[in-house]
Amino acid sequence: MRLFTLLSTLSGVVFSASAATIITNEDGTSRTIDDSITTSELAELTLFKQCYPYVPAIKPPIEDSKVNNEIQLLSNSAKVTQGSKAIFTGDVNFTQGNRVLSADEIILYQLTNILTAKGNVILEDSTSTIKGKTLKANLDTKDAELTQVNYLLHGQAANGEAKKVYITNSGDNILMQRSTYTECPFGDNSWVLRASSINIDNIDESAEAYNATLYFKDVPIFYMPYFTYPTTDKRRTGLLFPSFENSLENGITFSQPIYWNIAPNYDMTIIPTYMSKRGVYLTTKFRYLVDGQSGKINVEYLANDKKTNTDRTLYHWSHNGNFNDNLNFNASYTQVSDNNYFSDLNASAGSRDSNTLLRTAALTYNTDMTSSQFEVRDFQILSNSSVSTPHKVLPKISFTGYQQFDNNPIELSVYSEITNFSHSNSNMYSGIRTHIEPQISFPYKRPAGFAVAEFKLPMTYYNQTFNESDNKNFANGYKGQLAEQVFRVIPTARLHAGLNFERPTSWFGSAITQTLEPQVQYLYIPYKNQDNIGIYDSSTIQQDFLGLYRDRIYSGLDRIADTNQFTIGLTSRVFDDIGSERFRFSLGQIIYFGDSQVGIAPETDITADNTEVTTSSIVMEADVKISRNLFINNSVEYAIQDDLVRRADAAIEYRFDSGPKIQLNYRYIDDTSSILETKNENINSRINQIGSKFILPINNQWDMGASYYYDVENNITQDAFVGIKYESCCWAIRLDYGYRLKNHNINTNETTFDRGPTLMFELKGLGGIGTDMNNIGTSSLFSYGEPFQLRE
Repeated sequence: MRLFTLLSTLSGVVFSASAATIITNEDGTSRTIDDSITTSELAELTLFKQCYPYVPAIKPPIEDSKVNNEIQLLSNSAKVTQGSKAIFTGDVNFTQGNRVLSADEIILYQLTNILTAKGNVILEDSTSTIKGKTLKANLDTKDAELTQVNYLLHGQAANGEAKKVYITNSGDNILMQRSTYTECPFGDNSWVLRASSINIDNIDESAEAYNATLYFKDVPIFYMPYFTYPTTDKRRTGLLFPSFENSLENGITFSQPIYWNIAPNYDMTIIPTYMSKRGVYLTTKFRYLVDGQSGKINVEYLANDKKTNTDRTLYHWSHNGNFNDNLNFNASYTQVSDNNYFSDLNASAGSRDSNTLLRTAALTYNTDMTSSQFEVRDFQILSNSSVSTPHKVLPKISFTGYQQFDNNPIELSVYSEITNFSHSNSNMYSGIRTHIEPQISFPYKRPAGFAVAEFKLPMTYYNQTFNESDNKNFANGYKGQLAEQVFRVIPTARLHAGLNFERPTSWFGSAITQTLEPQVQYLYIPYKNQDNIGIYDSSTIQQDFLGLYRDRIYSGLDRIADTNQFTIGLTSRVFDDIGSERFRFSLGQIIYFGDSQVGIAPETDITADNTEVTTSSIVMEADVKISRNLFINNSVEYAIQDDLVRRADAAIEYRFDSGPKIQLNYRYIDDTSSILETKNENINSRINQIGSKFILPINNQWDMGASYYYDVENNITQDAFVGIKYESCCWAIRLDYGYRLKNHNINTNETTFDRGPTLMFELKGLGGIGTDMNNIGTSSLFSYGEPFQLRE
């Protein structure tokens, strides 16, 4: 029998129908648990264990053999009339493979091959258990009829009742009359779906319900004269559960998603949304999967926004796919109608803190030792000024090659590119950059240490176009005097070495292994004036411990800073007796033998002292695993000469055994303009922020989540969120309240916020109102960050 196997994708909870419960294990064995014994123990179990202790596991399939297909029949007594019928009474048990039929009485009519059963009828197969009052089955056609049915699906919570069940077409079609369905524990009718009839098609993997009413706590909450739903994980067209929220910015918001299963490899979700303060907002999300290529296309449209009196739109396309083992294509494109789109609306692409939308497409061909790429890149800057708009890359063709030699400590590599930069502002410069950078290195690696000598020869040619009237006064603020053609060659030499020491010792009475890992590096790059080259894709790289050993301080290729420096650093680690890293401390600094003269801005000091010895900031990083639950991270960049902390961050986190986490964090950057290279004296460019995020399990059924981020520098709350969730075996409810910074005007000190509640409700097995029921904290502007770098 295949009765109800079509519902096997639904999650389950509990089944208990008698004083003794039989549990079928995954290996096919069974055991009996008396309810009077287990009732007191249930209070000590987790919610998961409370909901699942009685549900039988799905029996593993058995081999289709003659032995397994043999029929075994046991009974207390039997009466056989040759050529007529056989009557079996008293604890009758009929077994064939995984199928078991038991009843007080079974009669087999030999001429018609009809089987009837009555009295405590139990029909069990690998995926379901059905109890009924009577059974009548045709063994030839495998049609069957059962009355007064209780059913349970194995491995899940689905259970219910039916006055009559008709099975036809060898179990492919099942009709249940006056039936119920729930995924609550047996006997718990917190929610139940009642229908006059449910017609199940195992071939189509779907079900039709007629005159269905959904009850919650015995109260009818929804009536459907007719609806269909999938009985497996197969997608089907239909309504999804709606969402509801309320906020100051958008007012009452109600969304009703509609799912359209266009084809097995195409689908679309259409989401009409009503916002009382803005109007009707339509979102469509199309997905496709074709011959190894996958992607999605999102389109959003808000007609005549009541607040802005404008039409607002979003277009998004993302794609990724492999044509073969070597060739890959990926693309991402997003466009919005206005700069405030993400802060005003819950967009299906991007985020509320997005201020730059990247549009890129790349075709990449990889082999074991080479990588070739054709790329185009553009941006949409959510700002009214075109000054901050980066250059477009239309296109960039690059090649990377690498070669090792067996039994020879030599590695060769080369990177080359040709890039066309253009700009939408006519008062800006554009150019074509051709670059080739061969490299030879001599690595030496052993467990006790390493050493590598590396030599590069970056060669770059720029062909630049600009208006002579704009030279030295370009729209992005660059004051350098450009040349139409520039050829630049800057050799680079680097020697990097380190040692690994370790010793066994003890820590608070526990055996540990401590390491000491000193590293040194010498780097030499000669000076070359580069003011005649525009800034196309270069910016300052933020300093950290690993950055002390980089050979460049600027990203991109437009600036290669001169330097004559020596880096010294030290790392110490502590490993416990199972090899898990419990502690890591790193400290490092760069010693400069002369000042660097190359910067993003044009040179102003042409008499730089190349003999004075100076030092960089000291960089310190630490990670501590105090216990298996408690972690601490801290990093500081301290400028000794200026007696100034340039950057600092810290985090402490507690991880519960059940999964939730509590984190407190702090972030400080003295001057972000040193990173962005756009100093504005009227703007406080310091970041000084404290925050927290946690999900706290109160008990097995209650969870609470919250986050709070405060801008110390401007004395404002940036983001605050709190949510509470209750979960039972068959339903859950969650209420969130968010308070978010929408805009802060530094000139007038005026601040606007958006705040409001969000309600989510779920009936397990049917779905729910709202999304991310289990992810408390997803409504926060700041996502969870895990800064911890320890090795497990």
